[in-house]
This record gives sequence, C-alpha cells and structure tokens, in this order.
Amino acid sequence: MTTILRTGLMAPALLCAAMTHSAFAQDAASDAAAAFEAAIGDAQPVKNYPSPWPLRNLLKEGVLTVGTTGTSPPRTFVDPATSELSGSYVELFEKLAEDLGLDIEFVQLEWAGILPGLAAKRFDIACDGASWNPERLGSDQFLMTSPTGLNATVGIALKDGGLSSFDEIGDEVIGGVRGEIYFEGAKKALPDAEATDFPGLQESLLGLQNGQANVVVMNLSNALSVLENAPNKDDLMMVGPALEVFPQSLCVNATEPDLLVAVNTLLGNYRADGSLSDLIGKYATSTAEVDLLGKIGY
Repeated sequence: MTTILRTGLMAPALLCAAMTHSAFAQDAASDAAAAFEAAIGDAQPVKNYPSPWPLRNLLKEGVLTVGTTGTSPPRTFVDPATSELSGSYVELFEKLAEDLGLDIEFVQLEWAGILPGLAAKRFDIACDGASWNPERLGSDQFLMTSPTGLNATVGIALKDGGLSSFDEIGDEVIGGVRGEIYFEGAKKALPDAEATDFPGLQESLLGLQNGQANVVVMNLSNALSVLENAPNKDDLMMVGPALEVFPQSLCVNATEPDLLVAVNTLLGNYRADGSLSDLIGKYATSTAEVDLLGKIGY
C-alpha cells in the first residue's frame, strides 16, 4: 500500500517515528554530555604548556615589566603601612610573572599614560582592568587579553547633594579620572552635564568633597571600595543605574603576541581553579565580577 503525503504534511506513523527518533537523539546527546562531564570531573586547568614559556620579545630578558597606576583600589594601590604597591591586580601580575618564570618590575604612572606607554613599548603588560570597546579591541597599539572581570559605570555622590540617579543630573557637574573610559562614556551619555576631569581617583573624591563636582563617575569595583573604605564613607552614596556594563581585561605590548597567548592560557587556569576569584575576594567584598564571566561566554 502506498502512503500519500501532502506537501508540508507527514503521515501520523512517520510523524510519530520522527518524534521518537528526535527524543531519542536528545536523550542520547544529554547522556553523552553528562558522561563527558562526569569523566572530566571538576574544572581542569591546562597543564600542558611550556615551562618556562619561551617569550621572545620581552623588554628585558627574564623580567615582566608592568605598567600600573597604583591609584585604583582595590585592584592597585599603595599600601600606606608599607609604601609598597598592593591590590588584587598587583597580586595577579605577580602570579602571572611567577608562573611564567619571570621576575617582575612595576612602572607606576597615571592612567592617562598607560595606553600611550604600551604604544611606546614602555611595558610588556599593563591595565588594571581595561574596558572593552571597538577602538581598543581593534587597536594596533596593544593587545587585549581574555576578560578578567565584568564592570559597570556608576557614580558616587554626597548624600546631602540631592542626586541619587543619573537621570537627575541635568546640567550638574560630573567629575572623573582623565582618560578613563567610564568618564568618557558618561560625558557622551549625559551631554547636558558639565564635566571636570581629575588626574586620579583620590583627587576626584576630594573634588567631590570640595564641591568641584556633584557626582564622580567611576567603575563599580572602585565605587564599592570607596563606599567601604573612604574616611567619609558615611557621607557618600551610589549613583545609578549603571550607564554601561562591560568586560575588562589586561593589555599586552603589541609586539608580544607570544605573551598574549601565555597570559590567556594562565588566566583560563586561574578562572578554572578559582585563584582569580580568590585574588579578587581577598581585597573586595564580592567576587561577582569574576563569577559572572560565564554570562558572556568566559
């Protein structure tokens, strides 16, 4: 007997068979995935890489030269008790150097000089979490690693200043660190606001206290640190909602693609074994910036 099918329709018996096959295929795929995951077990860092890694274009043989601001707590700051650089990203750079079998040398300068310094080949690696944008990702002046965290553009204001939202700013004065992408983005998002730039985070907070700015724009990581540690923290409040959410990463000298591969390999290991989250948690109240990397495929 011949089964006649109309265009676009399937005979009931064939439809049932197709559905059964599809369900079986899905179950088989699910079982295979579960078996694969069970075979691997916990997250496994990559161990099969060169040791020491043959890095051919370091500025100084055997040394990882790092550019950092030292003015962006909790990631990088000067410890007042020791006058030494400290912070989660300072330790991250130190861990990278150790695992690459290198000594480390820090060059401290303002943020406005970091990316130009990379372009001028002053460091091998830099950035205490540089935010991604098309210009940076496509730059021929430096290379960006895989993300080390998520961040967002928020503000800090005085509680008695009457501003709790970016929607309320109007033509008030916003302040921020000269050259930082959060501040530059805020100026575009708030075109009616007057903008005042400062050389560093501490100067911008002093400007807020002195009335030079009504809101200081910064990344969420810095804002949380300020609200927890600033001497006048009880007088301060967060301004939101966030103007932008973005991944951040380290930046590598454009002449050192081999260093980029090495650093990306190690960063993947640090995410897998939890050491990146541990470093962030050592200096911050939350590790969400690392824990949520999976939301963007990392």
